[in-house]
Amino acid sequence: MSHFIVMEGTDGSGTTTQGDRLTERLRAAGQPVLRTRQPSDLPVGKLIREALRGTWVPRPAAEPIALLFAADRADHCNTQIAPALQAGEAVICDRYLASSLAFQVVDGEGGIDAAWLLEANRAALRPDLTLWLDVPVDEALRRIDARGAPRERFEAERTLQAVRERYAAMWRAPPAALGPIVRIDGVGDADEVQARIEAAICDKLPALQPLLVRPGAARSSP
Repeated sequence: MSHFIVMEGTDGSGTTTQGDRLTERLRAAGQPVLRTRQPSDLPVGKLIREALRGTWVPRPAAEPIALLFAADRADHCNTQIAPALQAGEAVICDRYLASSLAFQVVDGEGGIDAAWLLEANRAALRPDLTLWLDVPVDEALRRIDARGAPRERFEAERTLQAVRERYAAMWRAPPAALGPIVRIDGVGDADEVQARIEAAICDKLPALQPLLVRPGAARSSP
């Protein structure tokens, strides 16, 4: 059964870990899954990753980067996401349009308007569910530093706090293009967070409930 689920949050919130876990659960239950991410691994997505690593000199302005994200998103939808959904696969994507509306509005410090971003991304498919993994900034930074890799341009305390606040604003008043948004408490061990995610999916996408509820297990509240 085709469902498009997006994992969102600041860097260090656990989107990759939990997206991988959800993919494993669905595949183990017999559901085909496209596991993907944005920026994608397509040509435009690779350009974006180079920019985020700071390899472009001079650093591009926020608007060109936002348009690259929109182009990558349209290509990703057309060539990978839509065909997978049409084939009956579930799609689990790390980051999507909500990331642009969080990170790029913050990066532009008010110079990039959310309505402008939504118009630039009008070709993007609407997710069936967006899961916002909410983690305090100090915890997110602890996880980022534990990776042992240099921080990327958005991985600073002030920026992460502003991005978290943007996610909270979208959760309170979600743009229609994002689909339903559910806040998930991302604090705790991976099993606890996974249980909250699965409970939220069972509530919002009941067709997936038979694939996620373990026999004899009580459902927890999201």
